[in-house]
Amino acid sequence: MFYKYFENNPQWNLQINRQLEEVKDSQKVKEDLSIAIPKIKNNDSWTKIWFELGKYREANKDFQLAYAYFGLAQFYLSLDDKNKSLIVHKYLDNFYRSHTEIVYESYNVPYQNSFLPAIKVTVNEHATKTLIIINGFDSFMEELLIAVNFFKGTDYNIILFDGPGQGRALIDNNIKFTPYFEKPVTAIIDYFELKQVDAMGVSWGGYFVVRAAAFEKRINNVICFDFFYDGLNTFLKGFSQNVQNEIRKLLTNKEEIKLNQLVSPLISTDLNLNFLFSKGYENTGTKTPYALLKEIEKHTIKGIGHLLDQNVLLLAGKEDQYVPFKDLELEQKELVNAKSLEIKIFTKETVGEQHCQAGRYDLALHAIQSFLLNHSK
Repeated sequence: MFYKYFENNPQWNLQINRQLEEVKDSQKVKEDLSIAIPKIKNNDSWTKIWFELGKYREANKDFQLAYAYFGLAQFYLSLDDKNKSLIVHKYLDNFYRSHTEIVYESYNVPYQNSFLPAIKVTVNEHATKTLIIINGFDSFMEELLIAVNFFKGTDYNIILFDGPGQGRALIDNNIKFTPYFEKPVTAIIDYFELKQVDAMGVSWGGYFVVRAAAFEKRINNVICFDFFYDGLNTFLKGFSQNVQNEIRKLLTNKEEIKLNQLVSPLISTDLNLNFLFSKGYENTGTKTPYALLKEIEKHTIKGIGHLLDQNVLLLAGKEDQYVPFKDLELEQKELVNAKSLEIKIFTKETVGEQHCQAGRYDLALHAIQSFLLNHSK
């Protein structure tokens, strides 16, 4: 179930549901939240409260709660904040302490004079297939590791990695976001000497996986958890329609100064937009709204969807606060040459209506399992 902890802050609600997916119904968490929620008023108090809860739970060896709280604590901190790396690594350390049941090996995959952190998870010693899982805009591969438990008893082992602009590839190695995600995916496939894989992209990864599959034909089945058609559409979703129209006009006309003057005051007064742009600057290495949006508009399926000839599954949340639901039809029209195209829509009635089915990840994962089973070779 997706819980609304704050009446007027959908992003805070999403992040809490997202990090506490496994544990939010436990009595300990309910007690912690009853103390924490009333004290959170802004990003500074958000960081302070979750960090203190993380330290408390870590000291009491409640590592599963500790990593969730540290994950929340680091969320709004910029890369320039001296506490960012410290809290991120506390998040990661406690994650592995709490998930000793996961059998994995860590790798550093060479990429652009640096490396991408990767994990190979052995779910089944006799598995003959590999599923590559691709992160999104602000996630770490560890956040997606909990999905591997859903693949027990299947014919799959799992590879996860932090790609450009993601997780430790960004924080520790300063590798920036790229729209051309076939390059890191190909690096992963080559490194592990795989002849064929299936691939799943989560959140912004729903674009990355389509982009990768358009050019990397060792990918057999493609899963978008959720679908993600266009980065610019996502970035502009929080603006009024009139402002969106003006921004697009200024981008087309390359009116950098006017666009910066229009957008800067708007994002300074809106928490969701402020996070989106601040994180976007970090991911891409840009410094102004114009430069960021020019980079983000490269992240689109428009013009490449016809290159996919694989089996494709698109998941969609009807109430997704980030990805415009109307984009689903646009993506369908692009995927004209897909070997097969399946679409699963989640609504308030079915539940799972939030971004990436936050609150009911299990529904999405069962749909994914079914898709892979139906298209196994």
